[in-house]
Amino acid sequence: MRRFLLVSALVIVAGAFLAAQAQTPTYQLPPGVRAGAQPHLKFRGTGRSSFVPLKVSQGARASGMGDAFVAVADDINSMFWNPAGLTHVERFEYTAGYTKWMVDSKFFSGAMAYHVGQHVLGVSLVTFSSGESLETTPTDPTGRLGNMVSASDFFVNVAYARKVTDKLSVSVAGKWIYERLHKDHVQSASFDFSSLFYTGFKSVRIAMTLRNFGKDQTVQIPGSIPSGNTAQPMVYTVAGAMEVYGKKGQAVSLTTSGELAYFIDDKERFHAGAELWLANTLALRAGYRWNYYLGDWSVGAGVKREFGQSKIGVDFSFVHHNATMNSPIRVSLVGGF
Repeated sequence: MRRFLLVSALVIVAGAFLAAQAQTPTYQLPPGVRAGAQPHLKFRGTGRSSFVPLKVSQGARASGMGDAFVAVADDINSMFWNPAGLTHVERFEYTAGYTKWMVDSKFFSGAMAYHVGQHVLGVSLVTFSSGESLETTPTDPTGRLGNMVSASDFFVNVAYARKVTDKLSVSVAGKWIYERLHKDHVQSASFDFSSLFYTGFKSVRIAMTLRNFGKDQTVQIPGSIPSGNTAQPMVYTVAGAMEVYGKKGQAVSLTTSGELAYFIDDKERFHAGAELWLANTLALRAGYRWNYYLGDWSVGAGVKREFGQSKIGVDFSFVHHNATMNSPIRVSLVGGF
């Protein structure tokens, strides 16, 4: 018990330090900017990270709950949010998802996890495609030459999770990242660390995650001026969840969750969400995200059926974007046996 308290204290201190670093980032001033000038708070830290698609949430279930899923994490979707929750996988689970993102861009995702003994191994992949757009340059600002450009990303994540006690689960994951911007590309690696702890008070659980912890990247396109180092989009999250009505697996249950996320390249954000199960078959979800420039509220729904030791389900979510661009729509297939 003392060892657990010591480890938890170290994690909290480290998380607080990282959060402080995220809130007070250092800048290399561009030419013409006076030293001491303060940028607008809305854009403080914006643009300091690379691999931006890593920040886009995956899975329709979590998205429908306003991304407040870190402490809920009880199925294969944990792979994208809190791999420590993979210890809830009984045998084998899988998921495949599609996200219609802004303009013509889109995401495809997939994950699977296998539980054997006290160990759980999970693998996930995410692909992003921006679609094509006209290339504009200083000599061709309107794109009249008709050259097309595009961008894409590819992420592969491998996670290991296990229960340390009957109440505490932990996980470590490694991620390989590949990004292509037209004719140029870059690749890197990062790590995720996560925990999920059941307090013993009713159904209350708390969770902590540190995602996208990796080496800074040096960005330089051939023929251009080096833009300096950019950090990976690291985020530290503290979350809590509980059932306010019924229990998980019962005919009717209502789960609520909330979390505070500290981003290295942006201000802190808060997520809140709820999930209502009816007849343990139909799920209705809703959530809200604070301090986001585009998406705020979200809704979602899902259905699932169990056949002996097998199960299959479909989830759907819609995120409202307070801008003229398209609002994201996500669809996910989940199953297990």
